[in-house]
Amino acid sequence: MIITLDNLTKGIDWWQKESKWPADFLNSDYYCIYDDRARGVTDEWWRQTLDRLSKWRAFRGPKPPNSKDAIDRCVKKILDQVSIEYDRLSKEGEPSIADLQWEDIGTLFEIVSGVKPRSFVFASKMCHFLFPRLFIVVDNSATSVFDDYEFYWRGMKNEWNRFEGKNEARERLVQAMNLEKPLHPHYPLETKIMELSHIGCKHNRSNKR
Repeated sequence: MIITLDNLTKGIDWWQKESKWPADFLNSDYYCIYDDRARGVTDEWWRQTLDRLSKWRAFRGPKPPNSKDAIDRCVKKILDQVSIEYDRLSKEGEPSIADLQWEDIGTLFEIVSGVKPRSFVFASKMCHFLFPRLFIVVDNSATSVFDDYEFYWRGMKNEWNRFEGKNEARERLVQAMNLEKPLHPHYPLETKIMELSHIGCKHNRSNKR
């Protein structure tokens, strides 16, 4: 099991002590992410998101496209398709991984994955910026990356459905945050708990070697 209270605690500890990421666990960033997205998938949204993807190191590595200009050109070719999927998935409110199935979201992920084939880091982060509560961020250094994001996503959703410590997990995460603003009403607690649990699982195993 990846999603456990023990792994979550270890992931929170790693975030606070080992990473250089914000002490509010990106709460302030989510205000910007949701504000940028407020008018849908527009050229302005993409401009802001491209900067954020660069900041989050979503397209580093030797395989192209691996520069802002190249990513910009590739994404502009699919932006209309992304917009259609965004409108479809958001028409009934803010979607959550707890409520939808892969069959609901797979088309969007496939479209975005076409920008950098086999780079699930890029696709997970871009899709996360569209729907933070729906897509789990993966990263080579923090979480490690499975070869099949669909398999990973399905597995994490199934674990979340079975996880009996949801309320305590939410409380532990919120208590760990050094908040400068109130917790965003759509802060992605579900996917952030999954991400942190994965971080804790990975680095706990590394420390045992």
